[in-house]
Amino acid sequence: MRISVAMLMLAGLMTICGCGSDPARIDATGNRGLTTTDDINFKDWQMAAEKCVNSLLESGTLVRADGKKAVVMVSTVKNSTSQHIDVQILTQKITGSILRSGKAVTTTAVSGAGAIDKSTKQVRDLQDDEMFNQKTVKKQGTAIAPDFSIAGEITQMKTTEGRAKESYFYFHMTLTDLETGLAVWENEVEIAKQSTKPLLGF
Repeated sequence: MRISVAMLMLAGLMTICGCGSDPARIDATGNRGLTTTDDINFKDWQMAAEKCVNSLLESGTLVRADGKKAVVMVSTVKNSTSQHIDVQILTQKITGSILRSGKAVTTTAVSGAGAIDKSTKQVRDLQDDEMFNQKTVKKQGTAIAPDFSIAGEITQMKTTEGRAKESYFYFHMTLTDLETGLAVWENEVEIAKQSTKPLLGF
């Protein structure tokens, strides 16, 4: 009897451990994504970007008195967490939303880490190049300098108590008026996640 019970338990355990699922695409805008405690997941990026953009657009800071669209550049977003993360995911989501809003434009000719797109300068290096029709070469002094820069920092705090662990992520973004050097908008997004280890350890 004991052997039979043990074999049944072993078979059940093997069934549980051996089951899996085939890879499947999910809706990136839905809520079916995996959630991990220590990492920033795609829903975290979406939430942080959406809250920051909504706050920025609702503040009216980007509205210019002359009616022209403000030009925004991406400065630097510092990663102060314990993990390697691509902060461009956040900045690209923010700048994309700014462009789609129609309230401002963004520049790729300059950023905190250098030009996002180097072609703005490269095409001007074609001046005096005999290969190119000089009438079509973009002239010096025509690129538009940015009015504002957006920068930020992502920090993380970890807490463990017994079988429970918690991560707290803090996204802080700032918009600076490049003429005065003054911060004209700030926003923070807080994300906290918890998980509990199973008693059996798997």
